[in-house]
Amino acid sequence: MKIFAIIPVHNRKEITRNNLNCLHNQTKNILSVVVVDDGSQDGTSEMILKEYPNVVLLNGDGNLWWTGAMNKGIEYVLNVCEPEDYILALNDDLTIPNDFVDNISNATKMHPNSLIGSVIVDANDKENILSGCTKINWWTAKRSNIDTGKKITSFPKGYSAETSVLTGRGVLIPVTAFRTVGLYNNLHYKQYSDTELTKRAEKAGYKLTISYDSIVYSQPIKTNNIMVNSAYKINDFWKYFFDDHSNTNLKFRFWFAYDTANNFFQGTIFLLCDLARITFHFFKHLKI
Repeated sequence: MKIFAIIPVHNRKEITRNNLNCLHNQTKNILSVVVVDDGSQDGTSEMILKEYPNVVLLNGDGNLWWTGAMNKGIEYVLNVCEPEDYILALNDDLTIPNDFVDNISNATKMHPNSLIGSVIVDANDKENILSGCTKINWWTAKRSNIDTGKKITSFPKGYSAETSVLTGRGVLIPVTAFRTVGLYNNLHYKQYSDTELTKRAEKAGYKLTISYDSIVYSQPIKTNNIMVNSAYKINDFWKYFFDDHSNTNLKFRFWFAYDTANNFFQGTIFLLCDLARITFHFFKHLKI
């Protein structure tokens, strides 16, 4: 088994360097790294070519976004991989412990035919879980981050939990899953296509699992899938609901509701509940 890590990057040279250093220091040598640089102007590609000659570097023109960059990397991997191999979807802003690849590859033995996600721990407090198992009510759109705020050391070795969706922040996906369900949905999502693909894979018979041995470290950035600020101004309205970088983007919310639903009626109920939730959040924190 070989693991191909695919990392989309754009104008974050030092962050990318830190991430590649982490991958270079892994204790288990079954990793091939593919970086998709979507038009960086800060010397990211030049740094990679000079300092990490074994990394496969693919380039975009600045219009790939996360979804297009991931798909470019996946298309490359599917042409060179073996049937038993895996793809690791990874963001460049994560800090990866040296035993990460060892741990997540061991999880595949316990969880065959599965997509395996990482538990995300606070980089500033390496005991505190930011995101682990997520449960979604597919009617009311209520999301529960089950283990957020708990101590990672409170979970025994080998612990895992089924989850409703997985993000692209350290998720291991069998190459067979992409051959079965296709790539990330570039038509409906420039960003945030990661959760939809994992739900699509679940519908095709794959299990979605979080391995609590597989830890990645991150800065805390958002809560319960809502773009969180302590307060909003009225001119934040457009950014909150329509900016492509916002996870409360209405187009994303619309397509996620219908793409993941079992039928049109369920998708409509989910969408209405979800829109009510994110709208309430905005106006609750609106300062005029």
